[in-house]
Amino acid sequence: MVVEKTVPAIPRPEAISNKPHLPAKEPIKEIRKPKPLDLKNSGRRNSALSLSSLKRNKEEAAAKLKKNNEQAKDTKNLAKDPFTEATFLEVWNSYVEDLHQKGEKILASILKADAPKLKGHLIHVAYPNELMKVELLKVRPRVLRHLREKLNNYEVDFEISVNEDNTKRFAYTPQEKYELLKDKNKALALLRKKFNLEL
Repeated sequence: MVVEKTVPAIPRPEAISNKPHLPAKEPIKEIRKPKPLDLKNSGRRNSALSLSSLKRNKEEAAAKLKKNNEQAKDTKNLAKDPFTEATFLEVWNSYVEDLHQKGEKILASILKADAPKLKGHLIHVAYPNELMKVELLKVRPRVLRHLREKLNNYEVDFEISVNEDNTKRFAYTPQEKYELLKDKNKALALLRKKFNLEL
């Protein structure tokens, strides 16, 4: 029996190409360089340890003061229609309700924390702590813009005070509860003494 060997076929010279086989060409995309970061306006906090940051803080404060002064000058020529306290309270309460409906419940609760008292064109509010005052000062321009437009009086402004005596006292221990009740009714001390009661 004769076994035949198969020899692999050799490609013909005309079929061999010197060029390597490449897939279809895709258009070359242009690579764009990203824009460099503007570190001055990136929102980074200024370091308090450098002289340049102190200078920058001073310049920013001066620019803010200048802007506030310009806004104050602008309001001198605007409308100053008179309004009653009832009208003011109606605008105030509807604004608080709108804030509550929009989901801005923190601001709404800050505005509801104290009943505003109107003296001339100043809105007097007293808060039990400094934090509430700071939060109101943050949104003061927005609140004033709304009130001024609704009342058509651009002299309206806030006078905010902190009265820590307004803070509610909370009683946790039996002794604190007794003292709080005793302040409300002096006869409680007599009752405790007469029946020799303990806390």
